[in-house]
Amino acid sequence: MTTVMRSSGSDNCTLVMTSMHMHHYDGNCHCGHYRFTVSLPEEIRSAISCTCSLCTKKGLPVVGSTRGELSLWQYEVKETVDMCVVGEHSAGALKGTFLVNVRAIQGVNPFDIEAAITTANTEDGQQTTGSIDTGPPNTFSCHCGNVKATLNVPLHDQEAKEDNCSRCVRTGYIGVYPTKGEVSIPASSSENSFAYGGRYGGGSSHCKTCGVFVFDEVVGPPISVFDNVSPERREHLLGVYHKNMSLQPLNVRCVEGVDLGSLDIQRLDEGTEGYTLDQ
Repeated sequence: MTTVMRSSGSDNCTLVMTSMHMHHYDGNCHCGHYRFTVSLPEEIRSAISCTCSLCTKKGLPVVGSTRGELSLWQYEVKETVDMCVVGEHSAGALKGTFLVNVRAIQGVNPFDIEAAITTANTEDGQQTTGSIDTGPPNTFSCHCGNVKATLNVPLHDQEAKEDNCSRCVRTGYIGVYPTKGEVSIPASSSENSFAYGGRYGGGSSHCKTCGVFVFDEVVGPPISVFDNVSPERREHLLGVYHKNMSLQPLNVRCVEGVDLGSLDIQRLDEGTEGYTLDQ
């Protein structure tokens, strides 16, 4: 049969040839600027992990598809950058394969299929596997090298955390939380990245060229918001506020040649409950 995929608020539609046995999935980037529907012949219970630099630093598990099985539309896009929602791989065993990022698909928890992920080895000229940056210092870098940060204290002394909220799961974020004084970020990295996030709390700094998320920008409310709080509670809240504002979160996946298995990563599996997209 033929299914008509139509984007909200648009007269454009894409015809997708499907069958009664196809499995249909909706997906999107965190903010919803990129949205898609993909129809696959099998339920997603496994995925492929590529060893190229870009896929490794984005933490991408992917499934193969064809352009005919996918309907993609764009909402307002504030930056011209590949957020790796869907795309065609350019090197190695997956070269020319049209792929969909499992992390961007609604209702699929990457934690649940982790044991069923197979690896496709890809030599892309930028891999550093086997040449691990043991540090300190440790260099955190995006795929193209335009955005970097340096951790000047031992990486293995840091507490690493991973969860599967919408933003973190889509960026593949595994975070460590040193203080700003323990991290060096060159001015060029801020110039070559853009931050996306909520009003307060933080924004993910993605490279404008390759889209890799290297570090977070911690943003807090003006200190005046605590003016009307009782003195006892104000003291506690200010302590939390100043502690959080002193942090410089970094994405562990961006450490050159990092062996994630050597780190003690605390995982929180709470999913995306409460996450909604604007219609």
